[in-house]
Amino acid sequence: MSIFDLMAAPFAECLILVAIHTYLGIHVLKRRVIFVDLALAQIAALGTTVGFIFGILPETNAALIFSMAFTFVGAAVFAVTRLRGDKVPQEAIIGLVYAITCAIAVLVVEKTQGAEHIKDILVGSILWVSWKDVAIAAGAYLFIGIIHYRFRDKFLLISNYPEKAYRQGMRVRAWDFLFYLTFGFVIAFSVKVAGVLLVFVFLVAPAIMALMITDRLWHQLLIGWGMGTLVTVLGLYISYVVDLPSGPSVVAFYGITLVGGALIVYLVRARNRWKALKAICAGIAVACVVVTLFYHGGRWLASTNLAVSEEVQHVEEGIKRDEATVTARAMENICKDTAVLVAATNGCVGPGKIQRYVDLDDARARLDFIQTKLQEDQKKGLGFLLVFLSDPQTPMFFRSKAVESLKKATGEDFGYNPETDPPGNAEALESICRRLKAVKRGDR
Repeated sequence: MSIFDLMAAPFAECLILVAIHTYLGIHVLKRRVIFVDLALAQIAALGTTVGFIFGILPETNAALIFSMAFTFVGAAVFAVTRLRGDKVPQEAIIGLVYAITCAIAVLVVEKTQGAEHIKDILVGSILWVSWKDVAIAAGAYLFIGIIHYRFRDKFLLISNYPEKAYRQGMRVRAWDFLFYLTFGFVIAFSVKVAGVLLVFVFLVAPAIMALMITDRLWHQLLIGWGMGTLVTVLGLYISYVVDLPSGPSVVAFYGITLVGGALIVYLVRARNRWKALKAICAGIAVACVVVTLFYHGGRWLASTNLAVSEEVQHVEEGIKRDEATVTARAMENICKDTAVLVAATNGCVGPGKIQRYVDLDDARARLDFIQTKLQEDQKKGLGFLLVFLSDPQTPMFFRSKAVESLKKATGEDFGYNPETDPPGNAEALESICRRLKAVKRGDR
């Protein structure tokens, strides 16, 4: 499947979202209710979450209707809470509504075990949009666009000059309710496919860029649409190439573009561009220093006990104590084994050589080591062989192999019976010990 086949429908959906949200975003910024989108989006998400209690799956049309009903209630709340000359800013009420709906959504999730659905609501699933979804969204947004075009003078007057609207005798609350009603209608559709975060960025980012550049509405719309289209297409393309989630990728790219655009506007409008350029470079340098400090500071903190919880520290201390106990017991057992083997060989082999023998992993490794030593130096090999045959832990099979090596190296087996434990071969072991001593005297 080519990138066009995969991304064509999401591209189209994003362009439609940019078109309607840029226009609404300009209204939102002028009304100074920046977070009304987040609040309505969260109210829509709450509606979807509450619907889940009744068995309404989030991806169904029933969930859309249910969440839209919730946004209509939210629209009424925001229309009623706009008071002329109110002491409490409406933005504070919007923030409170957002926090309350978030808290209720969390409580509902606890009862429905619908955490995965809440994640989908936050980040959306725009990559899986179909052409049918695009057509439905286009029709719905066109309907809203017609309403706003029909009543554009009243909506723009209330957004730009609310006091003038009051003086003209307009029913501001009623028109606010219609505005927020259409706004909530758009949000309910948008959240379903794009998620809360991406919808908020579609609303605010292009509008901010447009308002920074010009005061004329049509120029603002053209700039917002152009910027939104370009950034959305590039963000989706980057998410496809780098294999990242599409929604968060577009959001991050909007942030980068908005910062870059703000710096360009600042530079172009500055009276002293050279001074402005130096200020931008200084800001970039400071940002690099801050990032570097956070990077190295984070790595340093991660290496200290400050990054470890008390519970983990207790667990690690317990593991260290256990390891120390195991090591101590292992050393104790090694010492006991060494002492046993020294006694079993009647002191014929020194503790150092026995310690080296004990350090080997198992009977196979010890026998291989002994056979190698017999070829290199018969005296040393015969000492290790005596220890091997004296060891009560040596299996009978390996004792048989050791006797074969003994006979091959010395020409006799000294009467050692592999089927008998070492204590039953005491005489044979004594004979091997005498041979070892004779070999040592001969070396001298």
